[in-house]
Amino acid sequence: MSSTETSDSGMVKMMGIVGGALCVITLTCMVIARFLGIGDADATDALLRNALIERIQPVGSVRTAAMAANEAPAELVAAAPATPEELANGTCAACHIAGIGGAPKFDDKAEWDKRSEAGLAALVASVVNGKGGMPPRGGSTYSDEDIERAVKYMTGL
Repeated sequence: MSSTETSDSGMVKMMGIVGGALCVITLTCMVIARFLGIGDADATDALLRNALIERIQPVGSVRTAAMAANEAPAELVAAAPATPEELANGTCAACHIAGIGGAPKFDDKAEWDKRSEAGLAALVASVVNGKGGMPPRGGSTYSDEDIERAVKYMTGL
């Protein structure tokens, strides 16, 4: 035997050992992952169900002419005039029914009379710009005209 034959056989032997070790390590990792990954998925879990429904939800939808004919245009719905009472009982009521943050209650005539002395324009400006704890426009999307009508209703002006 020459020295190259022993060198080649040693290299083949070493490659076999390294390959076998890699196979053992891979199989060990697979077995450990299998044991760690085992878990019972609860079919009644609402969070998992909602996540599944969100993942398989269609990307888009088709809107037909028949569907469009049955819907009122958004401009008409948004432009539908509301009564002053409906405006006041909408966003304004969130604070003015309970008097949250110093907001005068609807039925507190004395407090409204005191505030009405400043005049309608000043009251409307306070609502539009916000005052104290009240955010601008009272936290609503009402137009200036809607705000003026709601203020008139609430103050009795």
